[in-house]
Amino acid sequence: MKKITLSIVTSAVLTSSIYGADLGSISIESSTIDTKVEVEQTEASSTETISSKEIENITAQSVSDILNTVPGVSLTLSGTDSLKVHIRGIDNQMYMGEKPGVAIVIDGVPVQETSGKINVDLDNIESIKVIKGSASYLYGNDAIGGAVVIRTKRQKGDKNSSKVETEVGSFGYKKFVVSTNQVFENGALQLQGSYRDTDGYWDDAFVTVKSVNGKYQHYLNDNSDVTVGIDISKRDTGDGNSVSGITEAQNDPESKNSKSYSGYYDTTLTKAFVTYSNDVDDDSNVMLRVHSYKDDKSNKTARFTKDRSEIWDQNGAKGEYRTKVNSFALMAGFDIQKNDTDEESHLIEDNSLTSDYKTKETIKALYTEVKHQTTNNLITTLNIRHDQIDHEYNGVDIGRSTTTQTANPSYDITSYRFGANYSLNELQTIYASLASGFRTPSVTQTATNQSSLLDDPTLDIPSVIDVENTYNYEVGLKGNTNGDLVYNGSIYQLDRKNYIGRIAGSYITSDEEDESNYDNVGDMRSRGFELSIGSKQEKTFSYNLAYTFLDAKFTNYTISQQITKDPDGRGPLTASFNHDVDFSGNYIPRTSKHTINLRMNYKINKQIDISPEIYFKSSYYADEANKFKQDGYEVVNLKTNYSQSKSLDFYFKITNLLDKDYYQFVTVNSSTLATMEDATIRVGEPRAYYAGLRYKF
Repeated sequence: MKKITLSIVTSAVLTSSIYGADLGSISIESSTIDTKVEVEQTEASSTETISSKEIENITAQSVSDILNTVPGVSLTLSGTDSLKVHIRGIDNQMYMGEKPGVAIVIDGVPVQETSGKINVDLDNIESIKVIKGSASYLYGNDAIGGAVVIRTKRQKGDKNSSKVETEVGSFGYKKFVVSTNQVFENGALQLQGSYRDTDGYWDDAFVTVKSVNGKYQHYLNDNSDVTVGIDISKRDTGDGNSVSGITEAQNDPESKNSKSYSGYYDTTLTKAFVTYSNDVDDDSNVMLRVHSYKDDKSNKTARFTKDRSEIWDQNGAKGEYRTKVNSFALMAGFDIQKNDTDEESHLIEDNSLTSDYKTKETIKALYTEVKHQTTNNLITTLNIRHDQIDHEYNGVDIGRSTTTQTANPSYDITSYRFGANYSLNELQTIYASLASGFRTPSVTQTATNQSSLLDDPTLDIPSVIDVENTYNYEVGLKGNTNGDLVYNGSIYQLDRKNYIGRIAGSYITSDEEDESNYDNVGDMRSRGFELSIGSKQEKTFSYNLAYTFLDAKFTNYTISQQITKDPDGRGPLTASFNHDVDFSGNYIPRTSKHTINLRMNYKINKQIDISPEIYFKSSYYADEANKFKQDGYEVVNLKTNYSQSKSLDFYFKITNLLDKDYYQFVTVNSSTLATMEDATIRVGEPRAYYAGLRYKF
């Protein structure tokens, strides 16, 4: 049997410095392909990793249950199973289908879905690593706030094992999972099948997911292996409905009398990859991966008046080479992606075509990481990535002249990180870094502006929109107290330049003034403090605390603000606007200053433990104008676990134990005419119950 190598993270080991002293080892952890082992001791930026054991203990109903435990991360839950991830205030001002500002990476594959939703089988997650702050130096476009790196389950250990898990709960929730790990003389296999179904609390917030996935690792020899993975999921989901206005939120919290903008998603996800790894020698490793990810979905949109189909094809190849040279650890890699979309919609009433367009994105990138043992206690790190990105848009502009519209912007962008990690002693480390990020305009944003200029060349809008940039500065301290208590705290400033948005602000469109086009409308700044503290779970009493302080503001932000109603009652389409209204200094919508997640565990005896959880968010503004302030909320959850044996566990969980009334999010547009009766509100779920068992053999 092939030895299980750790070369992905430790092949670039340094055993001596230029001074000739024994410096132990440093390694490159920032792999964009894969990591078999999580090592963060020499990381120069703020990261948090949630292990498979922690994920199993959480018994999550959605990915939000897991990510809520990470400081600096906030989530917009737009349905029972659909969420959008925000890091350090980036894109909290958006809540619908815009790009997330956070790279979502699953098994090394950047999942570039416009809405930023995480489409992954919850029961197939092995670990989640969150990289906070600008992360384009690793993942390129749109990683302006950071990255969520998900690793799915794989064969582990050297013995055969299997697991069966089932769970039932409120709102018709039921789940069944079966998995097996099999070890062979020259390989290892992991297979899993799962089924999850729920009616959801909100009207039409249903979820039915059927998933089959597996990985086979074949040992070519003692130093190299090939891993093949495939994941097929069938998802029938409904995001459920928000409500319009405070009165509806109070009288119809389940939104039975409302109709959301879109819903009834029928999605087939197919992901496949092949990875080759070779330990060239004791100090060097090479990895190559090719991947294919297809997201084929249909849904009803525009308040269920249209049938829409989308096909997202993402294909690519990556390679990395790692080695050591004296006091340096080196990694060099390439990233090639070809991402295509094909979208069209038809009116349900008569099947007439309302939109039809295709986009293409080609990415060619080179990146490197260099770590240097500068002194006995100091490790410095430099990352550089250069992206060449070509976009192409081809579509029929049904709404204007029913002619073909094309756009072909290209970008050459370099991003970087410079950081340092200083060991105060064996238990404590100070780290600091400066990192950059970027976001290109989406090709549809560029095409929208160019189409408008074809109709009216006198419009004061750009035909080419500038690239957004972010710069993240941070200093942190991490360590432990003789292994009993682990902590990580950091302070940071994240500057965002040339923010791309609608000229009339979020969710305002206009025909007459053409304010629905796009421009670089301003700059933003997030400042904050993040702290995570955790104790050993083996103790009688243990806990994990995640605290976030966030101060996120527009430093330079001007829009065209709607000041009159449309004469035909069609909202802002032909309304009047005040130009260059200055919102500089305002808080970014939906950014709470304080967020706390506290999870505790008390072992009553060897078989029974009880785990309360408290989640708190302070108040926030619901709009760009900072006219409407929304109260914060706190939710208490409770879980108990009974271990019948090493093989059999029973668990019971209550969410929202105190049956707290609260709103998950509230958003109001920037119009001077807006009131809380115009707000879009998602009412939080009431108390719910879940029970399950897990059998391992």
